[in-house]
Amino acid sequence: MKIPSFMHTIRFRLTLWYVSFLMIVVLALLVGLNLRVENISSVPISSGLPSQVQTVPQDNNFKNDVRKDSITGAVIALIVGSVGIYFLSGTILKPIDRVASLARRSSYSNLKERLNYTGPNDEVKRLADTFDDMLGRLKNAADFQKQFIQDASHELRTPIATALTNIEVLEMKSEASIDDYLELTRVLKLSLDRMNNISNSLQLLSADSDSIARLEKVSISEVITKVVNEVEMEAGRQGIIINWKPPATEAFVLGDGFRLRQVVFNLVDNAIKYNRPEGLVNISIQTENRLVIIQVADTGIGISDAELPQVFVRFFRVDKSRSRQQGGSGLGLAIVKKVVEDLRGTVSVESIPGQGSTFCVRLPLFPQV
Repeated sequence: MKIPSFMHTIRFRLTLWYVSFLMIVVLALLVGLNLRVENISSVPISSGLPSQVQTVPQDNNFKNDVRKDSITGAVIALIVGSVGIYFLSGTILKPIDRVASLARRSSYSNLKERLNYTGPNDEVKRLADTFDDMLGRLKNAADFQKQFIQDASHELRTPIATALTNIEVLEMKSEASIDDYLELTRVLKLSLDRMNNISNSLQLLSADSDSIARLEKVSISEVITKVVNEVEMEAGRQGIIINWKPPATEAFVLGDGFRLRQVVFNLVDNAIKYNRPEGLVNISIQTENRLVIIQVADTGIGISDAELPQVFVRFFRVDKSRSRQQGGSGLGLAIVKKVVEDLRGTVSVESIPGQGSTFCVRLPLFPQV
């Protein structure tokens, strides 16, 4: 038999326990009062015969005694009932006090402790479980923030170290030439550009979804064409062919043209960086179920099953040494995910190690119905 949901509440349990306790007190009072009344309401009186006894009510004494005993009994019941209910409430609500105590002890550096309440499935258990879950999420956020700070510091340290090393080398030269200073200038510019890119990427990732102010009707084909024109020279140096043909029917989305260009650029740029020599990058668009679907596929190194869930995590790299040499920060795909989700879309990836990867972006078709 299924127990009604209201029976799993503190209100029901408190009501049941309080009523039961007061019933016991009242019953005890009534029993005691009846015994007392019975004792004082009848007095033995002789009728003239030694073997016979009569009882005559003593009205005045009886009333006074009943009144006195009723008041005394009511006071005792009130005191005993109040004390009993107080301790019962304390027992029932003790887990809430544990929640408050743990909340006071919790801090940024101490988020491991849990209530682990094992009582009945009522409001208190749901509160305790919710509090434990909140602490777990706070701990995950704190751990992520610590890791994020470490990764960001590491990424910024690399261009700084490169710049400082080149400056120190030049300082050690007693007779530095103009060419040496020009080379130093070039290195410093590259290092500063890299730090600026990291800073801009971090700023974008930390922005709220409401920060996208320039929502407009954007042609996806036009965005992709501009990106392809921008990267085709680098692709040509590596012998990589980009297959892109705008569809006959134009597809539009409601979004920020600049950020959508970032999305497509990051996907195509990765497809070139992680491709094999003389590989292929296939870009396509299709519409389905009021969605614009953008696919960017490459014939590169691919991603292992273990690494696949982490590709959209900030600072994650599939080939760390190679991307670092090419100036990658590990933020490109995190930006893709951020921008796409801000525009109420989704992004996914499929990959086979050694054969290539396919990234798929789905965005709501404009106009939205």
